[in-house]
Amino acid sequence: MKIKLTEQEKETKQLNPETLEIAVEQVRANGYIIFDSVISVEKIKQIRNSFDPLFDEFIDRKGYNTGTNRAQMFLPFKEPFIDEDIICNPIATSVIDQLLGEWNHCNYFASDTPMPGSDYQNCHCDIMPLFPELAIPLPVFSLVLNIPLVDVTEENGPMEIWPGGTHQNPDRSNHDTLNNTVNPHLHIVRAAEHMYSEKVFMSAGSILIRDIRMWHRGTPNLSNDRRTNLAMIFNRSWYGGGSTIPIPQETYDSLSQKAKELFRMEKIGSSVKMPWE
Repeated sequence: MKIKLTEQEKETKQLNPETLEIAVEQVRANGYIIFDSVISVEKIKQIRNSFDPLFDEFIDRKGYNTGTNRAQMFLPFKEPFIDEDIICNPIATSVIDQLLGEWNHCNYFASDTPMPGSDYQNCHCDIMPLFPELAIPLPVFSLVLNIPLVDVTEENGPMEIWPGGTHQNPDRSNHDTLNNTVNPHLHIVRAAEHMYSEKVFMSAGSILIRDIRMWHRGTPNLSNDRRTNLAMIFNRSWYGGGSTIPIPQETYDSLSQKAKELFRMEKIGSSVKMPWE
């Protein structure tokens, strides 16, 4: 589901109470929500102007790592990437706080870029089972936030998602299958071929919030340019698997109170780490 903000919501950066309820409801029931065109075109352009040469250097040094002509790249925790409209956007955090509770935190700050010539990924979820012995669905405990730096169209490799329940599978049926692993409890890749899916089209500067367990895959980029999503992962206070973010002390000290709260569990006092380091 896609929500277009009212002018008042854009100006105040606060969702109307009913809109907030609908957004939370959609993530719980359907696995995701999109807020269309939240971040200004000018700000997104500035971020992309910094991102593109960084990504080009990363590919020169490290190459592609998530499939044909496709790469995940961690972002350095510095401007312009840490603009507060990106790292703690009030529209996004209002939904995330409702779903994950107080003292949730962010421990992943990266990007996903399919370049021209990229191919399909396997259908997968982004996490291994939290409690693999349980044959019951679990409440949401981790959310992915994506922000596209370009308009996402049919041509340039949109994410394909399997909404409406794949995030609510029994825990043992959720499994990261990106590397061709087959989950013995459910053959996700095969099952997905016979299930409803949809491609996520959105404008540059939109915000996509999705349950980390929802099945999805990258699709081929048939255009002549890259299609970049910024990516962050927010977790309940007690969960934090996967990665950590180096943050210089002076950078952390300059953040807003909300941003400090979100990044309080990271490597504060460390030097900024470049993507190829």
